[in-house]
Amino acid sequence: MPNITLTLPANAFDAATRQRLLQAVHDAAVRASGLGAEPAQQRLCWVMLQEIAVGHWLCGGQDIGARGIPCQVEVRIPQGVLDAQQRADYALHLHDAIAGCVAPGDPRVLLSSIVMTDIADGHWAANGRLWHLNDVVQAAGYAHLQPQVASA
Repeated sequence: MPNITLTLPANAFDAATRQRLLQAVHDAAVRASGLGAEPAQQRLCWVMLQEIAVGHWLCGGQDIGARGIPCQVEVRIPQGVLDAQQRADYALHLHDAIAGCVAPGDPRVLLSSIVMTDIADGHWAANGRLWHLNDVVQAAGYAHLQPQVASA
């Protein structure tokens, strides 16, 4: 948690760049959301790439594939994990991660559209079990949501 789906035109990037893109988006999501560093916590961040056939995507009524790389990003995250500033930082980190995968000298312009959807408490299920925010915080290790231990 989060679940992130990237939608791009088919073959906007080669296979190696697609792998770099997935990893860069994962890393940006971890950094922006405060997800814990443990492997089990990292496995809660899912990044998926969907490709749309060339000619099946219009921007402003035009196929801009030769001039631009449209990228739609959908982020689903449990409600209560991000505040307004974290959400703004998250959008910037995601855009920068994607932009960093565009080859230097590539004449196409990256056009990102990022939608963040909060999943209401108790509306996220994993492996057949509903999760609540406390379950998510405990499993994901969101640093900013961990209980503070009082010093003696």
